Amino acid sequence: MQFIIKFSAFFFISVISSGLAGAQKNIDINDVNITSKLLTGISVPNEEAITSKETWKKHRQDMSKAWERYKKSNLLPMQSWSEKHLSEIQQSKETLRYPFSGPDILHALYMFPDTDHYILCGLEPVGSVPESSILKGESSEQALKEIRTILEESLRFSFFKTLDMRAELSDAIYEGTLPIMCLFLSGAGYEIKKIEKLLLNKDGTVENLGTKKIRSDAVQITAKDEQGKPIKVSYFKTNIANGYINKSGFLKYLQGLPKGISYVKAASYLMHKNYFSEIRSHLLSSSSAIIQDDSGIPIKHFPNNRWNIQFFGKYTAPIDLFKEHYQAEMRDLSENQAIKLPFGTGYKWRKGQSNLILANHVKNGKPPKAILASISKLKKKPAPAPAPAPAPAPAPAPAPEKNNSSNQTFDLQSLDVQLRLLAKSVIDEETAKENKNAFIMNQYLIISNNTGSEELIGEKINVVRAGLINGRVVKEKPIGSIFSVKLSPLKKYPSLLNWTIKNDLTISKKETIYIPTQS
Repeated sequence: MQFIIKFSAFFFISVISSGLAGAQKNIDINDVNITSKLLTGISVPNEEAITSKETWKKHRQDMSKAWERYKKSNLLPMQSWSEKHLSEIQQSKETLRYPFSGPDILHALYMFPDTDHYILCGLEPVGSVPESSILKGESSEQALKEIRTILEESLRFSFFKTLDMRAELSDAIYEGTLPIMCLFLSGAGYEIKKIEKLLLNKDGTVENLGTKKIRSDAVQITAKDEQGKPIKVSYFKTNIANGYINKSGFLKYLQGLPKGISYVKAASYLMHKNYFSEIRSHLLSSSSAIIQDDSGIPIKHFPNNRWNIQFFGKYTAPIDLFKEHYQAEMRDLSENQAIKLPFGTGYKWRKGQSNLILANHVKNGKPPKAILASISKLKKKPAPAPAPAPAPAPAPAPAPEKNNSSNQTFDLQSLDVQLRLLAKSVIDEETAKENKNAFIMNQYLIISNNTGSEELIGEKINVVRAGLINGRVVKEKPIGSIFSVKLSPLKKYPSLLNWTIKNDLTISKKETIYIPTQS
């Protein structure tokens, strides 16, 4: 009889538990949007029960100042910089991998506005959806104070301190990363359309658990910007150190995604360490481009024959906490190739002290597409020259042409070299009106010889490339860009000698001019 009573009690409790689980409420997206705006400091109609409180008015005042200051100093300059330097790599609207991000969707939105799917991860818990009922209760003042404290670092330094954030988000009234991500989306002008909890399996597959208010270690937010463009933001609470990243299934999940852009900042130099080699290797093998500060992947892992590197900003040394991760190669890039960075980011967050590198993956050692725009023309063999009439006596061989920019003699031979762009010409309106196709003349520095020889290193060389094709101006890379390329003298291709060459440089007609011939 005692056994029957115990069994009945167990059965009753199980039924009640199942009933409670089945009765989980759906997430109220309208309330999520209202709450996110209020937490951001944006007033919402018909919410006087909250907005009439002095505590919220103070919150709005403080948050408005913080947002206005940070947009002016960082977010808007970041957006302009992205339009200028990242528009080409975002054309395919690729998936963005953002490891070590925590809830920082804000900077990803401004840096990569054309992306369709943002993948974030961190050690911080997902937490619960933000609800307006908290702001109507007795804990509203404390909740708003916690939000301001949590956001102070991100809206001032451009990053979260991992240990502080983990504790703050776990203990906060609005707990976890989800309220912060919703807040950032609202602050950036997005409307949240759906929040779905996810389950990451060990085989890398992801199950959608739906829109119930349940606990999970992964979440996906669907949102739309003011123009109606939809995006997805996926966040995974996971450890991406070696071993853990495989055990959880997160590495398999990442490997199942298409290649895309990767973004790394304020990453504690973890990928400088051997026990984060798996995520480092994945990013290097699965990224079409990587944008990072010096705390990301060490520069030594970007070989010149596979990556085209552009350096922005200034590098002197890491902050004292990470001083053992000094990189001499970064200092060289900073001193010799730096392009202005108009905003602060990373651990050295002040404008003028920060750095970013843009690493474009180069397939099979190819330079950027703009450099190779005329290759199809070069594949046609020039018509053979008529045989010379026999001479009574052999004439002496002509002296090889010299490049007058240096004392180095360049024989009329093909070259396999690595170049750095020193100076470039620009297609102007007059050239575009008068020509359908035109070359531009650029000057490069030979920084290495891919044949292994030290010959020619340090010499300047003049190269033409297609700047105008069928009336369309071909975009050129910035000064300081580095890439590997095979070159041949333009004289070898008579069919191209009738192309106009736009030359803004002081280059003599006697100097040898080269053209890319790599396919």
